[in-house]
This record gives sequence, structure tokens and C-alpha cells, in this order.
Amino acid sequence: MEDRRRTRPTQGAREARGARTAQSARDDRGARTARSRAVGSTAFFVVLFVLALCFAGLRLWTSDRGQALLVSHGLTLRFVPELATRADVALARCFIDMGLLRGDLKVKQVSEGTLRLREYTFTAPGHLTPTQCHAEIASAVHAVDGGIVHAEERHERGDELVLWVGFGAVPTHRIVVRTPSAARIAAPAHAGPRIALIIDDLGNAMNETTRGFLELPVPVTLAVLPDLPKSEKFFDEARKREIPTLLHLPMEPEGDRDPGKNAIRVGMSADEVDALVGDHLRHYKTFFGVNNHMGSRAAADRNTMRALMASLRKRDLVFIDSQTTPYSVGRATGREAGVWCMGNDLFLDDNAEPADAVAAHVEHLATLARKRGLAIGIAHPHPETLNALRAMLPRLQAEGIEFVTIDSLRPKSAVAASLATPVATNEQ
Repeated sequence: MEDRRRTRPTQGAREARGARTAQSARDDRGARTARSRAVGSTAFFVVLFVLALCFAGLRLWTSDRGQALLVSHGLTLRFVPELATRADVALARCFIDMGLLRGDLKVKQVSEGTLRLREYTFTAPGHLTPTQCHAEIASAVHAVDGGIVHAEERHERGDELVLWVGFGAVPTHRIVVRTPSAARIAAPAHAGPRIALIIDDLGNAMNETTRGFLELPVPVTLAVLPDLPKSEKFFDEARKREIPTLLHLPMEPEGDRDPGKNAIRVGMSADEVDALVGDHLRHYKTFFGVNNHMGSRAAADRNTMRALMASLRKRDLVFIDSQTTPYSVGRATGREAGVWCMGNDLFLDDNAEPADAVAAHVEHLATLARKRGLAIGIAHPHPETLNALRAMLPRLQAEGIEFVTIDSLRPKSAVAASLATPVATNEQ
């Protein structure tokens, strides 16, 4: 009897064992429930992710930008015909903006490998160089998410610039820009090559170097930044020396660089732009036009440039495009508004460079002048640039190159046309 009592479980032990079993069962059910919830949550997010991918793919497949992106990355050629049509419309508008008529363009279909391209051939209009035509075309096709696939110069049949326009590495058009003769660019009284030099970024200091630019032995045009310590001094000195002067107008660039005080920025209203130009003119009084300081973002924005051109037009001021971006619409909007415009061909010293590097740029500018009749170059007040110009100018003059100011290039007929053209507005 005593042995049986030792081996038989007590009532308390049975209850404890039952409690542990019940707890274990509850734990198992809880774990299964938690796993079920986790699986359900994961499945929900997987489904959500798949739906998001499907929506993004649908957007890529159906939107203009998405189709251009797919072709540009070589993922499909299915949309090339539609993209070519959009590029064709953009190019047609560009040619109109450039002043080309239907009779100025030769159009044909050409084959390159397995591709069929539409080819446009024209001679650069008198107010634009082939390089400037390149910039106008690049801006137009960029607006439809295209670009310049390839560019090259050819000299077999005179000077030609050939551009392949397309999407990514896929060309859809070939454009041949022929160089006009010097006779078309130069006025009859100036049959020889001419160079117009603009000295930019003046206004920070009046020192030996900047005075040296004022005393160069050839005509130059100054471009003075506003709101700097010596801005007013430069305008006064230029007036005394009878040197024509532009306002080097600060304009918004791409990125986070600071263009300076009172800059023209994308998003400003036409009234704000007009007030800014008016304030500058009331303060400095003697500038005959403006060129842009920085401005890679603002100069590519059509509404901003239309507002600026309307303001320049009513004050009979000219616009010189510094060409800080290939996507500038400055000259196109200037022609719409009746503003006389020209564009920079070459920066001689975009950064401070050794004198021999600047001299090579000056020689390149002279070559452009000999080919085209006229070339415009922009220099900055660096000692190395001054030394290079002092060394080269006498030789270039002896070789028959004439140096002229920007204001002397503006024909009297352009002034009359400007005054007769209605002011463009920004109501779009």
C-alpha cells in the first residue's frame, strides 16, 4: 500500500500537468495565429508592390516621356515612329522660330543601315551661325525628350554641320546645316572678317587689369554686372570713354549657384521682370542692351524669356545670348517680340586659363570670323586674358580682321522694325 501511494500522482500534480498542457495548446494556437497574420501582412505588401510595378509599367508604356525613356534605354523600338513624329513637329516649330521658310528647306528620306531617316538641309540664316542653329535644334528636340545623337563637321562640299537627332542612340532625323557665305553675314561695307569682343563680369574691382581692358587698342563692348561695388564706376568710365556697355543681367542657373542680387528667376511674373529691368535702367541709364549672366535655367524657360523680351522691346534694348545653355530660347523669343538679338560664339576663358590657352581660343574665334564673316567672343577680366589679347590683337588686325562693337552691328532697319513690331505678351 505504501509503494502504491508513492507512484500514484496526487491530485495537485494532475492539475499542474493539465494546466501546462492547456497553456501549451494556447501557445500553439497563438503562434499559428501570429504566423497567419504575418503571412497575410506579407502577402498584402507583395500584392501592393506588384500593383505599383504594373502601374509604373503602364505609365511608361502609355506616356510620351515613358515611351521616349524606353527607346532611349534600348528596351524597345516599338515607339520610334510615334517619337519621330513628335520630333518632326518640334523641328518644324524650331525652323519657323529660326526664320526659315518652306523654300529654304530641302527634305528627303535617307537610309542609314536598317533605319529610314528624314533629312533636312538648309543654309544657316544670316542672323544665326551654324553653332547657334545647333543650339536652337537641341533645345527644340529636348522639349520632346529627344536629343542630339551625334554631330560632326564636313568640308567636302564647303563647310557643313551635320546633326543626327533622335532618342538615346536611335536617330530619327538627319539635319545638314550649311555655312552661309561671308557676304550674307557681313554688311556690304564690311566684306572682310569681323570680330566683336565682349568683356564680361565687370563691376567687382577697378584695378590695373580691368583698366587694361578699357585701354585695349581695338573697339570692345563691356558687360557690367549690377549691384556690385564698382558697377556704377564702370558705367561712368565707359560713358566717358564712349565705350558701348551692356547690362550683364543676372539670371537663374541650373543647380544651386548664386547668380547675384536681383536676378531674373523662373516663375517671376511679367510685371516683376519688367520692374527689375526698369529699376536697372533708371539706376545705370547708359546700357544699350543686356546679356545674361549665368541663366542656364531661366534662358531655357520660354515664359520667363518672353517676359524679359517684352520688357526689352518697349525700351528698345537689345539682347545678346551668352549661350550658357544649348537649350536657350532667347533668340527665338526675342524675334517673336521684335527684339534685336545675337549670340555668343565662343567663350575665350570660361575659367581663368593660361595665356597660351586663351590665345588658342582667340585664334579659333578668328578662324570662325574668316569662315562666317562675323564672330562674337566673350572674355573675362583675368590678367592672362588681357596679356593674350594684347599680344594677338595687332597681328589679327594686320591680317585684315576688323574689330567692332556689338551696337555697331545692329542695322538701322532693325531699329525701325523693332519700333514697328507690337510688344509680345506673356499670356499663356
